[in-house]
Amino acid sequence: MRILSISLLVFVSSASAQSPPSVDCNAVKNSMVPVELAYHSQNGTRTVVQAYRDKSGDYVVWSRQAPPSTHPNPPVFVTKATYVDGAIASAELSTTYAGKYSHRTAKYTPDGLPKNFDRRSDVTYKMHAVITPGEDTTDEKTSTISYKFKSEETTAVGSCVLQMIHGEIDATNDAARTSHTFQVYFPELQISATAQDAEPIVDSLSTVFSEIKPVN
Repeated sequence: MRILSISLLVFVSSASAQSPPSVDCNAVKNSMVPVELAYHSQNGTRTVVQAYRDKSGDYVVWSRQAPPSTHPNPPVFVTKATYVDGAIASAELSTTYAGKYSHRTAKYTPDGLPKNFDRRSDVTYKMHAVITPGEDTTDEKTSTISYKFKSEETTAVGSCVLQMIHGEIDATNDAARTSHTFQVYFPELQISATAQDAEPIVDSLSTVFSEIKPVN
């Protein structure tokens, strides 16, 4: 499943983003209040990310992704990812697909990734994954991740002005196949927005939201 691709596991054009007027920007930037970021890719795929942040670098991120409405019977993907020292350590995926791929879990071990990596420099590292689809036996994979820092700026996200780091990732799997991902990281939110066609576009930022739940 693409949502468990290695690009998700590591780590929006800005000006058009709209936020509810109730957003407390001081709380967003200077406290650990949970936050929700919604964005979409150029092909219409929509993603909602909810971060339950912690200063220690250990935190939980929920995401809900749906393909464009033109997709026939569009599936929904929900992921709960746990981060340790700023790097993904485990994830649980549920989807509206039927069958053994409707639920899977994964554990991740990075090799060569600095703790609490700030995305402001280039780095190449390996990510070892142990993935269990349903009740089947586990599948072990190791990918090589090459992250390239592109630029950093401050930008308006709704009514808040936030730091935004632009980067790109090439992830090469065991079969020597490489996927390219565009990403934008908001360090004050501890949230990445990612897409494969171009940088994603932010839709909203909020501290008041309904919690994402597994779909099965």
